[in-house]
Amino acid sequence: MTELRSLEEANEVSAVRLVSKRQKAKVGDIFRLSPVEGIFLWGRLIKRGSFFGLDADFNLIYIYDAIGPDRPSPTSLSSQNLMIGPSVVNNLGWARGYWQIVASEPVMPGDALDHHFFIRYHGTGSTLDYDIVDEQGHAVRSPKVEKTELAQSGFGNFNSIDWQLRAILRKRGII
Repeated sequence: MTELRSLEEANEVSAVRLVSKRQKAKVGDIFRLSPVEGIFLWGRLIKRGSFFGLDADFNLIYIYDAIGPDRPSPTSLSSQNLMIGPSVVNNLGWARGYWQIVASEPVMPGDALDHHFFIRYHGTGSTLDYDIVDEQGHAVRSPKVEKTELAQSGFGNFNSIDWQLRAILRKRGII
């Protein structure tokens, strides 16, 4: 992940605004986002609820490894085709128009992973000093999980998702 050098850089928005009106997302919404002009990725709101032991509702989203302006095939919008791990975010992506809702379908059991796990770093500065935790923030012993099924524990927004996606697209030579 790219290291931020200043607070100004952290507050800089690089995502492309796709709609001018506020949107209120609901579970099952399929949305597209654009980290760079002309490049579209696809996501879905999988669950709304309390995470990491806090008494507030947040959104669990999937961002799929599907690039293109048109809605991808159902097989591309699969929990087995994630670009980044399931992420817990606030509503700003939709409210500020960076994430455009294009459809809504009920989330079926096969649409979501059986379990969601997150990396909780201990804050020592070492990337090797962490726990794997569940949605409530409880440590999980030896989970069998793929790298693309993990995200950092904590709360993000459209900008933190955008930074991750831009890093992946850079690494792939797309941007």
